[in-house]
Amino acid sequence: MTTRYTVGIDLGTSNTVVAFAAEGEDRIQVLEIEQLVGRGELAARTLLPSVRYHPAAGELDPATLRLVASAGEGQGAPPAVLGEAVVGQYARELGAQVPGRAVASAKSWLSHAGVDRNAAILPWGAAEDVPRVSPVVASASYLAHVRAAWNRQHPGAALENQDIVLTVPASFDEG
Repeated sequence: MTTRYTVGIDLGTSNTVVAFAAEGEDRIQVLEIEQLVGRGELAARTLLPSVRYHPAAGELDPATLRLVASAGEGQGAPPAVLGEAVVGQYARELGAQVPGRAVASAKSWLSHAGVDRNAAILPWGAAEDVPRVSPVVASASYLAHVRAAWNRQHPGAALENQDIVLTVPASFDEG
């Protein structure tokens, strides 16, 4: 029999965190989310920084990209590189070095009345050669990363088959 879980995902402005409990159990656990934490270094952390980094062509070495891709094999999108963007701790570090290539606080843009949430506007103010994504796509990439990490750790209990509570922004516009 497959174990079912109740899963809480906090899609935070700064970090995303996942807590879960097996059906019928009182013990709550925090998911260790595998992610790039440095060049060529993959590790599990309880917090996934809600940051995407769009590297320039050739900026990341092929070995780093292969490491991430192999970790996600058989589970859909790789955990730390979704398309050509790095998600998580290493994305935050790279973004501190080259801010114009980082998407941070995407969740805040979901509630901004003055922008189209589905328009590819992030990273805000980036140079023309930097790929852009919408606040919705950026937020979805963090959730896709969480899904891939969960599904690798729970191969018989895919995240999409669990009871999920998702918390999103605390401030939405009323429109």
